[in-house]
Amino acid sequence: MHSYKNKKQQKSLPKSSVVQGPGGPIPHTTVGLCLEDIKVDGDTFTSIGDGVSTILFDPVVKKGVVKFEVLNIKELECIGIADESVQLNRNEKPEDRGWDKIVMYDYCIGWIGHIGDSVEGNAAFKTGDRVALELNMDSSPRTLTFFKNGEEQPLFVSGIPAAVRAHLQMKGDSFQVQKFESLPVPLAKHGEGSRSLEFGNEWKEDK
Repeated sequence: MHSYKNKKQQKSLPKSSVVQGPGGPIPHTTVGLCLEDIKVDGDTFTSIGDGVSTILFDPVVKKGVVKFEVLNIKELECIGIADESVQLNRNEKPEDRGWDKIVMYDYCIGWIGHIGDSVEGNAAFKTGDRVALELNMDSSPRTLTFFKNGEEQPLFVSGIPAAVRAHLQMKGDSFQVQKFESLPVPLAKHGEGSRSLEFGNEWKEDK
């Protein structure tokens, strides 16, 4: 079992640290990154190992409105959130600690997964696309909204845990973190055609 910090990255922040004020970039680090499996060049991460790699990002998000956006350079498999209690070993997938602790947005047909059925309705994403999470920790209930190339996706998640990390799963993939920032106001509208899925409940795909 290996768990290496990326020494090139910035010093880890306290778990509660998220940028204060109306908005701005959030300094970030990775958690449990194995440099035998992942090549790091600034904010670009490339899978070089044979197995699956999952990258978690600090800081833990506990308050405010936070946007986390990546550029899919090559075949990114999924992006999502994990409860702050989730700690992964080498070659583990996010769901290995329990679907009840994570939400996953999959590249292939755009489904999102939690407990129960994976639910379709968001757009698939491919190489060259920008994929983002917007976490609104100040709303009641707290929400997670997905974006593809700046376009809000219809399926969003409500009632997310009080403290979460962003995670990405890789196998032969490459991505670049483009934004990890605090927003003064949420971009998500949750308008007509949107559907809320509740964290902690068993999801059912509409037939």
